[in-house]
Amino acid sequence: MTASQTELICRLRELAFRRELSPEEAREMAELTFAGYREFLNPAFLRAKRGGTAHEVEWRGEGPWMISADGERFIDCLGGYGVFALGHRPKEVIAAMEQVFQRIGLYSQELLNPFQAALAGLLAELSPGNLKYTYFHCGGAESNDAAIKVARLATGRTLHISFSRAFHGKTMGSLSATNRPSIKRPFEPLVPGFVELPWNDLEAFERFMAGRGGEVASVIVEPIQGEGGINLPDDEFLPGLRRITRQYGALLHLDEVQTGLCRTGKFFAAQWWGVEPDLMTLGKALGGGVVAISAVMGTPEVWKGLEENPYYITNTFAGAQPVCAAALRALELYREMDLAEQSREKGEKFVGELRELQNRFPHLIREVRGKGLFIGVEMSSEALGKKVADLLFERRVLTANTMNNPATIRIEPPLIITEELIGEVLSRFEDALRSLSQEAA
Repeated sequence: MTASQTELICRLRELAFRRELSPEEAREMAELTFAGYREFLNPAFLRAKRGGTAHEVEWRGEGPWMISADGERFIDCLGGYGVFALGHRPKEVIAAMEQVFQRIGLYSQELLNPFQAALAGLLAELSPGNLKYTYFHCGGAESNDAAIKVARLATGRTLHISFSRAFHGKTMGSLSATNRPSIKRPFEPLVPGFVELPWNDLEAFERFMAGRGGEVASVIVEPIQGEGGINLPDDEFLPGLRRITRQYGALLHLDEVQTGLCRTGKFFAAQWWGVEPDLMTLGKALGGGVVAISAVMGTPEVWKGLEENPYYITNTFAGAQPVCAAALRALELYREMDLAEQSREKGEKFVGELRELQNRFPHLIREVRGKGLFIGVEMSSEALGKKVADLLFERRVLTANTMNNPATIRIEPPLIITEELIGEVLSRFEDALRSLSQEAA
């Protein structure tokens, strides 16, 4: 490492730990952060992230706002892909974690952990069906990998079905169930035993199961597709999957990593269709926007496969007492604040107003769809989707395109966003669309 690189690291560290920055220091930190990404992370991030191309560095989060080092205030309609249900830095969640940190940190692995037991118990109480048992991980992809293992143990089978435009993570197991060739092809051959069927096509699923249903360990499905473009199923699709999987002895694994925990206007998206899974995975909002934690849940029948060896799906860092305390308080707040109903009411208003924009700019917006505050605005092309997201960033609204359908802009604000702020987002969205229309004219 050169002397100049060492100097960069030392100065960047010094500035990053400051409580406040002068305008000059903010500019300096932005340049040093940019250089740090280029030198020590991956220069491609600078092209991929809008904050990288604009030299905007995140500095402080407050409720529905993300504030850059130079004081620019962004309305967060990305929400960490669904992480910040309670907004940034929810005081009650931080207080719960800090209280436990006063006496313990990471998990010893051998002594019992009361917060794990309490958190698992609350999840069992809240979840649909008979999802009694839980194990914790650090991220949704890891929990999806664990669910694949549990399904194989429980059934003795090795075939898994996922669906077109699905996204379940980027570990080798979860990537095998993810359906975007551009992120799969470099790592092939992936884990064998995965079949992709058309999303929302119950007839195609039933035909496949009629031929090979006895081989299927699990069917992995997002109740509403996230990275696929915020795609809602027909009302008969998920209940049909449940009926047919039972018929052939396969397990239904609902990936609620992004849709769970009040995001769609129900505590779990599956509750819109009355579906009770055998396995369910959670993440994103489980940590209250403060800690990284995910979970895999299963029924007692499914969990029997772990009796032989409970260490099949363990994780060194997940489930520490402070982390579980934060997640436990977050779940309590979701229920106390009735965030599911808040999400439903605000989402109906948001979607309705976005459809009004669609009526006024039909040449730009192809479709608006969503449930709760899980909303997709599909533009008329992928290029336009990226352009509109860029224009919203310029107008200080954070959004992103969905990975498997870049024409679609996702809108996932904190569930505590106010109606007034929703109105401001709509105003800035309209301004971006108007500017595009004027360019075309």
